[in-house]
Amino acid sequence: MLSRGRKYLLSAAATSLAASLVLFGGPAVAKADPTTVAGAKAAIAQLEAEIGHMEEQYAEAKLTKEAAEQRSEALKADLASQQAKVDALHEQAAEFARASFQSGGVDTTTRLFTSGDPDSFLQQVTTVAKVDENINQVLQQYQAEQANLDDLKRASDAEASNAAQAIDEMTKLTAEAKEKAAAQAEVLARLSDGDRAELTDNGVATGASGASEATNATTRQAVAYALAQVGDAYVWGAEGPNAFDCSGLMVAAYRSAGVSITHSAIGLSGTGRSVSKSDLQPGDLIFWYSPVHHVGMYVGGGMMVHARNVNVGVVKQSVDSYIKAGAPYSGAVRIVG
Repeated sequence: MLSRGRKYLLSAAATSLAASLVLFGGPAVAKADPTTVAGAKAAIAQLEAEIGHMEEQYAEAKLTKEAAEQRSEALKADLASQQAKVDALHEQAAEFARASFQSGGVDTTTRLFTSGDPDSFLQQVTTVAKVDENINQVLQQYQAEQANLDDLKRASDAEASNAAQAIDEMTKLTAEAKEKAAAQAEVLARLSDGDRAELTDNGVATGASGASEATNATTRQAVAYALAQVGDAYVWGAEGPNAFDCSGLMVAAYRSAGVSITHSAIGLSGTGRSVSKSDLQPGDLIFWYSPVHHVGMYVGGGMMVHARNVNVGVVKQSVDSYIKAGAPYSGAVRIVG
């Protein structure tokens, strides 16, 4: 028999689910009875899907921020070099201007008739004309380089703005995900130990089997690394050594084997070679939901390792049990081999 408090919490979770069915849910979730364990299971699955989607948005925002910061750093060097070039041209133009206008603005005809040595003055006129031509060239170059400097400044400001917007998005997503995770933890806390184990531990196993089944040294190392992290915490944006998010665990595992991959589930889904569920081999990456926003590593024997969520951390779990828990299978890729 469910307590009144438990009934209220599950009912509130069901209300939250109904509000997000357009993005994540379906008819089965919408009709779930919030006063039953099945209703709690639907609530947990829904919240996990929403958190996973936010995690992927966070990963994309983090990549945007890092890329913008890298471009901004590169632009700083270009800006310094361009500013030095503009400053030098400005000084050169100023020197020409000072030399050319020492006559005080008297026109050439007047100076020719008042000069005591017309032949010498005509020779000076040619020199002045050449100086004027040089001034014109310098001024044109100065204007062009100043325009380039202005372009670089605008580009630098744009990258700073991109980074700031990405940071704002990461902050917002973190706050929203914490609320979802808290709601998930409250639902779990209200369940009996047996019911909670059914929802969180079904298909979860311990042990390092799977590493020896990998087809080559690279995947053996990646699988061994992933298995060694079972029990570690789940933290957004983390790539180890003691905490990971879902794609961060994949990044760290393959990095340990000398392979660089992107920190994004949806990004990873477009890399490597696509493989069918029936052809999975240890080291393959398995993707979940549509659009993709969760990833795990197949380790053999029908099992995978993944940073599941903030409540359970990194776990080794059967692929089929995760499907039964409400996570839609989306495909798999082979990074090596």
